[in-house]
Amino acid sequence: MESGPTTPKSPPPELLMLSHALERLVTRNNQLSSSHYLTKPTPVHAESDEKECSLSVFMAARTPTIALKRYLERIHRFADLDPACFIIAFVYIDRAVHIHPDLIVVSMNVHRLTLASLLIASKVLDDMHHNNAFFARIGGISNSEINKLELELLFLLNFRVCVSSSVFQRYYSHMEMEMLRNCVNEKILNNFPEDIGKEEHEARKNGLNQVRLTNGSRRHSMSPARHSFDGY
Repeated sequence: MESGPTTPKSPPPELLMLSHALERLVTRNNQLSSSHYLTKPTPVHAESDEKECSLSVFMAARTPTIALKRYLERIHRFADLDPACFIIAFVYIDRAVHIHPDLIVVSMNVHRLTLASLLIASKVLDDMHHNNAFFARIGGISNSEINKLELELLFLLNFRVCVSSSVFQRYYSHMEMEMLRNCVNEKILNNFPEDIGKEEHEARKNGLNQVRLTNGSRRHSMSPARHSFDGY
């Protein structure tokens, strides 16, 4: 399916939630990163007696100049994904680092990792979805690269791409709560689309007080350092 932007679209709350969650994760992990995490050369699906999992395939040659939020907005503008894709993408990233604890998401790999996650999420959720060449074009990489990223992420996930409704809701609630709790700057909160409506927006915020996450004593702080959420 091919299409292009028509009129600028306000970013859905799910996009802002994903952006906030990943930016927090990357900011923390950038301080913890070392060459041990970033230069393991063996892709997980490579033929080798000892398969070392890494995100080396997702590493950019240099830190992307485009901010992650702007990158997500660009994808949203051109691809018009189901908003749920942004939540599912985070589930995939979180699931991968739980399956492979040595993985670390940093500023050098988060853009490509997120692009691959959104590509797979769109194929899982949408009956009609964009092809890999389209994602490569809007993501600023080549066709061969997007194909490689998709395959590598699938292997990192052990092809576990299905997300139950209960898991989806748990992540949604967690991501929304964390964004509203930590983004005290009113300028960020005002980025919620105007068409949601003031009453609905207030109801969403008030409803967060009733949410109980099954994340133990660490539900208010992402855990552990390289991971983002316990309840995957």
